[in-house]
Parts: sequence; structure tokens; C-alpha cells
Amino acid sequence: MSDRDFFREVDEAVRQDRYKEVWDKYGVYALIAAGVIVAAVAGFKAWTFWQERKAQEAGTEFSQAVTQLDGGEATKARDALNALAEKGPAGYSVLARFQLAAAEAQAGNTDKAVADYDALATDSGTDNILKGLATIQAATLRLDTADYAEMERRLKGMIDEGSPWRYSARELLGLSAYRLDKMPDAEKQFS
Repeated sequence: MSDRDFFREVDEAVRQDRYKEVWDKYGVYALIAAGVIVAAVAGFKAWTFWQERKAQEAGTEFSQAVTQLDGGEATKARDALNALAEKGPAGYSVLARFQLAAAEAQAGNTDKAVADYDALATDSGTDNILKGLATIQAATLRLDTADYAEMERRLKGMIDEGSPWRYSARELLGLSAYRLDKMPDAEKQFS
């Protein structure tokens, strides 16, 4: 055995002793950290699975409610949509509220539908694009009876250049002005 081999074996033995010493000192902590990481990943995966399953169930309930609404079972459909609006996942809750407002409008309950759309437009849990849609829907329902000042108030922030709803809002304002025989205002909105 040469000196090199001897020194290599001694270095290896010293290195192994150091590794063993580090493992004896910190091995338990490493195992605990690994266990925490595995538990966190498993918990996250379980939570994601649960959320997806809940969304799928809500989607099925929403589809069934819309089918019932179209099939003439309005009471059952409204009960299901109300339940989704109250306890469903955020997206389906908003969709259910939109569907309920549309059902009210279709049933001729314009004031209730406008109130429902207004509630959606002011709800902090509603996406900004959907808030705009709710505002446009409410203004559309009020078009035949509202004066021009109310329509301007309703659509004030939506006629700005940066709004994705500006063309629809301007069209509604133009129609309101035209209906009330305010031709300069109508021309301004339509041009």
C-alpha cells in the first residue's frame, strides 16, 4: 500500500466521520423538514382536488338549473340558482346571480332585475368586466323609462376611452337621447 492510498483512506474515513457527525447532529431536523414538505405538497394537492370537485359539482348544478329554467320549472331552477349564488364557488355564484337577474327580466320583473344587476355591479367580489356587463344590462332594462340624466349617471364611468364597454355605453346613451328627442346628445354619442 502506497502513501497516497493510505492518505486517501484516512481522508475518506475522516470525511465519513464528519458526515456521520453532521447526520447525528442534524439528521432529525432534515427528516422533519422532508416530512413537512411532503405533508405540505399532499395537503395542497388534496385542497386543489377538493376545489376542482366542488367546481364540477357547481357546474353540474348550474347546468341543471338553466335546463330547468328553460324547461318551465322556474321555481326549482330559482331555488337551485339561489343556493349556488349563496354557497357556490365564486365564479358560479356570480353566474347564478346573472342568471337570476335575467330570469327576473324575462318574467317581466324589470325593477327586480335592475336591482339584481345593480347589486352585481357594486359587489366587490365581481370581476370588473362582469361589473360592466351588469351595468350595461341594468341600463338596457331602464332604457325605455329612464331619463337621460339617469342614463348618464348609470353609464358615466363606462363611456371613457379606456373602458371595454364604451361603445355599448355610448350606444345606450345615444338611444336614450334619441328616445327623448335630444338629437345633439344623440349625435354626440353616435359619432
